Amino acid sequence: MNWVLRTTMFGMVGLMGLLILAGSSTYGLAKTSEAVAIDTPSGGPMLGINLVVETGVQLAHHTEAEWQEFLRKRRAKKKRLRRQRLHNATRSKKKTRRASKRSKKRRKVALAKRAKSSAVKKRAELFERRKVDYKSKEKPGTVIVETSTKHLYYVVNNNSAIRYGVAVGKQGFSWSGTSTVKRKVEWPTWYPPKAMIKRKPSLKKWANGQPGGPKNPLGAAALYLFQGQKDTLYRIHGTNAPSSIGTASSSGCIRMRNEDIQHLYSKVNNGTKVIVR
Repeated sequence: MNWVLRTTMFGMVGLMGLLILAGSSTYGLAKTSEAVAIDTPSGGPMLGINLVVETGVQLAHHTEAEWQEFLRKRRAKKKRLRRQRLHNATRSKKKTRRASKRSKKRRKVALAKRAKSSAVKKRAELFERRKVDYKSKEKPGTVIVETSTKHLYYVVNNNSAIRYGVAVGKQGFSWSGTSTVKRKVEWPTWYPPKAMIKRKPSLKKWANGQPGGPKNPLGAAALYLFQGQKDTLYRIHGTNAPSSIGTASSSGCIRMRNEDIQHLYSKVNNGTKVIVR
């Protein structure tokens, strides 16, 4: 009987202790500073329960000012955390926008490079030497220069020709007409015309001729064009400025890449008809 009673009492005491601890988290219990004691059947207090209750009271025991300070700090912490989250979100958005701008810029640069590369490739294909369909009534072996398209055609037959890219005379220096090749020279000496020396006095040092070579404006070879016995002073020649091919940049002569003029040179003989139009 004593064992049952003692077990029941311990159970009730434990339950009361839990209830007291649960109530200690409220502000009402926090105002109480009295120790709670529960008598045992033997008449003595249970110190273990007192210790639990007193500890709970101590944890929740605050004055009004302490409680308000605790709430203020908690609100400040929450506000600080909200600000930090907002700051982090803003930084993340800015970083994303900057990354997006950099990505767009890189994409734009890449597209521009690709377009430039494509244009260079198309230009190279347009002015590279190749055999093409070309209708003409001229005899095979005739040379025809189309200044509008910057192409020179070596007629193979009435339906085909070998096409070369050329540079033609710039505005005010263009020339057209029918002529004949009277002279062929490899790595020719260049004599700048008097009118050119007048425009560019620095060329005066070559008044007696600039020897042939890689720096010579006539390049690897030259075909000299005559009308009857008169030298037209115009040439079909190589160039030390291959990037000018496909443009109107010469002083009236027809420029070709050195490898192209050498190819044409091997096919053209003195007496070949040349039409520039």
